[in-house]
Amino acid sequence: MQRATLFTSLLATTLSTAFRSVPQISYARNRIATATTLSMIDKPYGAWESPITSKAITAGSVRLGGVHYSNGNVYWLEGRPQEGGRNVLCKYAPEDPNKNERNGVDVSPKESNVRTRVHEYGGGATVMRGKRIFYSEFTTQRLCRLLDDGSSQPITPEGDRFRFADGVLSSNGKVMYCVREDHENPDPKNVVNEVVAVNLVDGSMKILATGNDFYSHPRVASNGKKLAYITWNHPNMPWDSTELRVTDVYSAASNKSCDHKLIAGEDGDTSVIQPTYQGGRLYYMSDQSGYYNIYRAGMKKSILPMSVDFGGSSPGWALGQQGLCFMTGKDGRLVA
Repeated sequence: MQRATLFTSLLATTLSTAFRSVPQISYARNRIATATTLSMIDKPYGAWESPITSKAITAGSVRLGGVHYSNGNVYWLEGRPQEGGRNVLCKYAPEDPNKNERNGVDVSPKESNVRTRVHEYGGGATVMRGKRIFYSEFTTQRLCRLLDDGSSQPITPEGDRFRFADGVLSSNGKVMYCVREDHENPDPKNVVNEVVAVNLVDGSMKILATGNDFYSHPRVASNGKKLAYITWNHPNMPWDSTELRVTDVYSAASNKSCDHKLIAGEDGDTSVIQPTYQGGRLYYMSDQSGYYNIYRAGMKKSILPMSVDFGGSSPGWALGQQGLCFMTGKDGRLVA
């Protein structure tokens, strides 16, 4: 009921604003009387110029997503049409005098746009641990570090060759494992997706997994030695057919995906998504039963078989989605 009331109020306010911002126009069937001349203009049905523009409808709306919890704080991304559609990283701060109507304050720099274009769908544009926050800057597609004074510092090389997304930090916080998209040859058929390790001190990069068309969800084991990731090839989409593979971070003989251990998706007709480690144990979601259920590597049956889909809305559609995790500390319970 509260959602319906809120939506109705928002729609009424938006339409009211839209109508106040345009001339009053009266209609007579398929004829339009202009406010300036009051003359009638015949136009075919469907060709009328509407006073309600898409800009007027969306001007007051804010898109929310990309929720993180780090160092005792809740963060999220706000997509703001009234600011050119840029994405702003916000922190929950209900006591701050500068808070917005969602009890948040802006964290990312004033002119920045926290968004990645990997796979064009984007997603997974922020990575954080403790007070350290990293993000992809839309205008340059470079990885940046957010500084204490509210400014940012680019980490990866200048130029628009590379894009980055869906990262996780190493145990010592000095390396980010993420998906990198290489646009050295910008024709879509020549764009290269890989999993890389980015040195957060000097910006140097090492390729850990390559050879397939698409990659997502690189996730590192707690001991830092194993890296799991999802990969698939055209024309499949991630909700059609994917593979879960694991490589050695430091001692792999090859960075080719075909040489890495295949954990799930060997039948070529199963969607495997959202891997995560708890200690040295690897968990993931698979639709092999007809539903996205949760599995543990090395076990054939789901650890929580149910006739429902886990994984959140539209699983696999964008990078950075994670519909399962484990409580920290001694608790260790699965949250999904």
